[in-house]
Order: sequence, then C-alpha cells, then structure tokens
Amino acid sequence: MKKNRIGQASIIPDAIAYRIQKQCKYDWQRTLLAILMYTGERVGAVRLLRIPDVYVSSASRVVLPEITFRSETRKRAGGKDGGVRQVPISQKLREILGTYRIGGGEFLFPSPSDISKPVTVQAIDKFHRSAIARLGLESEGYSLHSYRRTFITKLYNKGVNTRTIMAITGHKSMASLQRYIDADPQKIRDAIDEI
Repeated sequence: MKKNRIGQASIIPDAIAYRIQKQCKYDWQRTLLAILMYTGERVGAVRLLRIPDVYVSSASRVVLPEITFRSETRKRAGGKDGGVRQVPISQKLREILGTYRIGGGEFLFPSPSDISKPVTVQAIDKFHRSAIARLGLESEGYSLHSYRRTFITKLYNKGVNTRTIMAITGHKSMASLQRYIDADPQKIRDAIDEI
C-alpha cells in the first residue's frame, strides 16, 4: 500500500470511488475520474483527450463506440510513445459522457485558465487529494493511479484472462501487467483451504 505518496497505489473499492466522485465540485472532475475508472488509462493520457477522441463532434453529445487514446499521449518505457489504445465505452461511462458539458477548445478537459491547453496533472491531483482528505482517507494509499490498478484487478477477479487484459490495457508484457493485479485476501484464504 502507498504510504506518504511512496509505494504502490491502493485498490479503490466501488463505494469509496463513489464517495470520492461525490466530493468533486465540477462536472469535468467527475467525468475525468469516471474515464479513469472505466478505461484503466493513466491520468496523463486522459487529461490529453481531445473531443474527437470521445465524441462524433464538438457540437454533439453523440458518444463514439470507443475512446481513442493517441500514441503520443500514452506512456511507454524508454520515453517512447505507448501506441494507440482504443477502449470500448461501457454503458455506465456512456451515460456519464452523454451528459458531460463539452467546453470550448479542442481538449475534453481544458485548463480553466487557458482553454487552448489541457488541465494539468497537478490540478487533477490537487482536487483528487483534496476529495480524499475531506473523506478522511489520506492514510489509505489512494491516488490517481489507483483507478488503473483497480480496473485491472477487477477484470482479473471477474475471470478475464491475462492476454485479454493485456489487449485492453495495452501492456506489452505479462510481468508489467502482474504488478497491477492485487491479491484478494479472501481468495488467498480460499486457495489455502483447497489444500
């Protein structure tokens, strides 16, 4: 678990994620967290989403079948582009995106001070940590990266095979994927009881 912002981000239970979203002051904050939660993408790529990556056009609220995370926005070892990642949009996320008020400019989440630029990771982290603090959960190890770990762990716990998870998340190796999967204490106990 993450302590003092060091270590691996904790898995966020659904009830806690819901409470964090309720603490958000603005629609863009709730929508950004929903994209993190339902796509498992990193915050750096989500903040750089452009309207055509999600919607048919900026004039409509017609949501595309999948979100496109462009290669230049995605992280990869060695400072290289991470490759294009397209994630089908779940019904829950589609409903959230369908009511989101698209702002001016090309970015889905423009900076409040300059709509020609995306919101910064620092601004996102600030509101997220503030929401966690208001809930008294600072010591739980939740961070923006928790949403990626939670997404991957949920897929694994639902029985999705690791090759399919790799295709969804864009991981290139099993070793890098395995670091994201959290061991469920109950499943550990159940496995031991099987012996």
